[in-house]
Amino acid sequence: MPVPNPHDEPPPDTADEADDRDWRLALEITDEEVGSTADVKTISRGQVDSDQDIAVEVLLAGRVIAVFRHAGSWFAMDGICSHQGGPLAAGIVRDGCVTCPWHGWQYDLATGIQMINRQPLQQSFPVRQLNDRVEIQMPVENESDQQN
Repeated sequence: MPVPNPHDEPPPDTADEADDRDWRLALEITDEEVGSTADVKTISRGQVDSDQDIAVEVLLAGRVIAVFRHAGSWFAMDGICSHQGGPLAAGIVRDGCVTCPWHGWQYDLATGIQMINRQPLQQSFPVRQLNDRVEIQMPVENESDQQN
């Protein structure tokens, strides 16, 4: 019978706990000054409570991700426009889609589908808000990625 290593993480009890390993902190909601640290960007609680649209670019697992709050819901997608690399978090959000500021390509916030040809060109990610944390579920690509 193998001897358990005290440094090993115990196996999750539920599927929800297993999924927690893939969730990454993207933003913190704060009452203090908005900005960023070396690890995480912050947004004001006032912005979230007012239900105004929010768009922030974050770097997670080596990828640029655009995080949006629109119509009371959170969304996240690949932050680099598939057309010519424009910054989607700098785009205009309206009616459930974001318009790239460079050439006007539009993507559905929930699915990443390009609105003209209806092709899924931007990868989208599940988002959740847990108290003062906004987290994005990123695919785990290898063992070292799980530890970041």
